[in-house]
Amino acid sequence: MNSVSEQYAYVKQWGPGVIGYIFALWMSGLSAGQMTFYLKAFVNDRRSTKAAVVLVFVLDMFHTYCTSVVFWQLLINCRRNPSHQCLILPWEISASIFLTSTISVIVQCFYAYRVWIISDKNWKLAGSVLVTALAQYGLGIATAVTTVQSRSPAVFFTCPFEIPYAAASAICDVMISGSCLFYLRPGRAGVKRSSNHIQHLVVVSVQMAVFTSLIAILWLLLYSIQGTRSWAGFPSAILCKSNVNSMLAVLDARKSIRNELKENVPNLPTIPMTVISHLATEL
Repeated sequence: MNSVSEQYAYVKQWGPGVIGYIFALWMSGLSAGQMTFYLKAFVNDRRSTKAAVVLVFVLDMFHTYCTSVVFWQLLINCRRNPSHQCLILPWEISASIFLTSTISVIVQCFYAYRVWIISDKNWKLAGSVLVTALAQYGLGIATAVTTVQSRSPAVFFTCPFEIPYAAASAICDVMISGSCLFYLRPGRAGVKRSSNHIQHLVVVSVQMAVFTSLIAILWLLLYSIQGTRSWAGFPSAILCKSNVNSMLAVLDARKSIRNELKENVPNLPTIPMTVISHLATEL
């Protein structure tokens, strides 16, 4: 394959990633707004919590920079340019994969702790979430290393670690969202759906993981179904942003949950009162 045909062989496969990148830019602005609200509303949070939030936000901004450089290089600088530099992938694409997996594992560990709280310290369930999160992190690192070693579009689009990586991410997010919906569903506690407090907790659980799990499932399906693999670039481009926004939404929602707790805390026989109190202060 000559240099020109090699350069354009994968041009169309970048299209879904560009669409995802446009959505990712919007979600980056949303996360910046949520971060501003968090810093103003929760100045008294523990240092460890604030450090984790700031770390995730900084990594997310660097991820935005890396993806911007990738698409600028591939679609602008290298347009109709058959030079050798344009035949290899920029290092920022491997960095973006590394950042996505790193942010995902931080957020998933954050949620594993929340699952441990709402499940009344169910170590097996929280441990399963944690192990799956670490597995997807390892597979993400393997994908990034494979990409940076080859710097070839052919290897990038056919990397053998991508499907296991997507599967581990989807399984972990589904476990988180399923756990939250199970333990926080109104029927389990014997409380009517009209309870504003329970509704707030259910909304938080949806914000935590359902949206992210749907994106991860879509990512896995597009990788697995024949002929749709190139479209996996769309959900993979916004997966990192959905994780960041989900984490910030959960932390910011504590303000409304605390207000509900001050007004009325119902008797929840299957969710101990210590858990409810912990949710309001630590969630």
